[in-house]
Amino acid sequence: MQMVKQERDSNECGLCVVAMLTDRSREELVAEFPHYEKMADWKWLNYLHSLGFHLEDPRDDEGFDKTRVCDGNVFAGHFKLPRGHRYYCTVWVPPMPIEVSHAVAIDENGLVFDPSTRAPITGQCSLEQYVMFGYERFKAVRIACCYRLSRMILRRR
Repeated sequence: MQMVKQERDSNECGLCVVAMLTDRSREELVAEFPHYEKMADWKWLNYLHSLGFHLEDPRDDEGFDKTRVCDGNVFAGHFKLPRGHRYYCTVWVPPMPIEVSHAVAIDENGLVFDPSTRAPITGQCSLEQYVMFGYERFKAVRIACCYRLSRMILRRR
């Protein structure tokens, strides 16, 4: 996965995460979605689905650890995501309002790719390290959503 950075002080995190997950450029997606700043996570997830990706919530996996950590706001299972897949995740860390989560990509090795120009760690830490950094600094963190991407297999009739 190649890092795609958002413009400084922009609302492009979802766009950049989709670019990373699909191996496209930021410019390609900006051209396709001129009003990208108004696109919520669910719209980006629907777009990924329209490209032929199946989105799976790892919380539905058998054996997913639903033990709560970080003052009960995060499932421990999110720190043990199965490798070999890419993930679209949104993480809320103050001082942003709760309605504004920040999207990050996770590569096949479980490393976080944060498109923010202010990201303290990029492509070198796990989701657990990323979340714990925010928790230790702000004493509050939440994973708003996390979806595993896999290519849909179309069956012929």
